[in-house]
Amino acid sequence: MIEGWYEMKIRVLGGLLALAVFIPFLVAGGTWFAWLALLLGIVGLYELATMKGINFFSIIGVIASIALASVLLPANYLNLVISIDDPHFIFYICGLVLLTMTVYKHKTFNFVDASVLMFGALYVGFGFRFLIQMRDMGIATIGYQLLVIWATDTGAYLTGRLIGKTPLAPEVSPNKTVEGSVGGVILAVIVSSIYLKYVPTSINQVSHIWLLTIIMSIVGQYGDLVESAYKRYFGVKDSGKFIPGHGGVLDRFDSMIFASFTFMIWLNFF
Repeated sequence: MIEGWYEMKIRVLGGLLALAVFIPFLVAGGTWFAWLALLLGIVGLYELATMKGINFFSIIGVIASIALASVLLPANYLNLVISIDDPHFIFYICGLVLLTMTVYKHKTFNFVDASVLMFGALYVGFGFRFLIQMRDMGIATIGYQLLVIWATDTGAYLTGRLIGKTPLAPEVSPNKTVEGSVGGVILAVIVSSIYLKYVPTSINQVSHIWLLTIIMSIVGQYGDLVESAYKRYFGVKDSGKFIPGHGGVLDRFDSMIFASFTFMIWLNFF
């Protein structure tokens, strides 16, 4: 009982501390939020590297971080550091350098390691890139996504605890239930509908916003399952210890990364 109370206390305090750091950057927006996103992205890539057993605090980590930055930072922010017409060229060069290093460091660094870092740079990089672009659309816009994800997590947890019986993905995440998932989607729709009714955002005119909310909620939950799958593969409980009581950056942003993809795809094609 005492141990459980202590863990809950650490979780609450860790969450409050994370919000105390995150919210000022979110409100400031612009370059401030972009640099925070880059920092979080690098930590997320470090977590992937650590799970794979790659020494990130080395020239390998530096090269992988440069590859990440070339993907994560939109052109208007990347140009503050380096002026280049095609940032993806930097990404490709970094990939070639890492592959070259598999020849000279073949005992400690191989093709699979290089692939994990480069794919991780894409996965984490574009996820945070889209968050930056959403913030540039206005704080109310990214606030919409944050509410969808937080409401989904809350609804899924409460509904799952109350009436959850049917396992959602028992081999990957035994505690998640179908009932909890549905409850998360319902609460996300309710909360986002109230939010969009009273808070003017640039997405109020997006077609079928209620359907987007449902899809984002579902995809966000799937992002959480994907992270559970690769953590199970690597045999770890949390991706890292960046946030006390909450695990690593990937533990906190897995759903947002997937939901941000969904939002930007919807915005560009519907």
